[in-house]
Amino acid sequence: MTRYAVLLLLGIAAASYYFANLPVSSPPPRDRGVELTGVKLRLYPRSDPKAEWVFYAARIENSPAKRTSVATGLREGARYVDGELDLTLDAPEVTIDRNDDLTLPYAVIRIPRECYEIKLGGEGEPPVRIRQDRGFYAPTFTLTGPGISVRGERFRSDFKLEEASWENGEDIVEMDNVKECAPNE
Repeated sequence: MTRYAVLLLLGIAAASYYFANLPVSSPPPRDRGVELTGVKLRLYPRSDPKAEWVFYAARIENSPAKRTSVATGLREGARYVDGELDLTLDAPEVTIDRNDDLTLPYAVIRIPRECYEIKLGGEGEPPVRIRQDRGFYAPTFTLTGPGISVRGERFRSDFKLEEASWENGEDIVEMDNVKECAPNE
């Protein structure tokens, strides 16, 4: 009986040595998350419970490791407050982080109730950020609307444009840039 027990222990030791010395394969590539095409995405920010963002995108890719979602091929973007259109957004792509904040390479925001159009950032500039609890941050901007046309740097504003600030601003006197519109346009 002891002889069989010793042989069994030697067999287990040999098998353990063999398996312990097998080459270790590299781990599989990290899961890229979910990729969807032809998507309508609705975003309900926790820090702005009255707001709803709606995006129509050619593709949305979710990255669990980064905790972000990237919408590319954006065909339409809009923000609604209490069910009414607050603003529209045009951008080549939108990155949504874990706090529901948006990062864009550049964007054009239209605020229909005020007839404003705001061009935020530009190619080759730092990205534009939209924080749900605070509003817009952009390295450069151009705002046009009825009776106003201005551009500047380091633009910060809440969504209602009541607390807007910028640096190195200048009025644009070209009358082609001054827009007239009806509030429901």
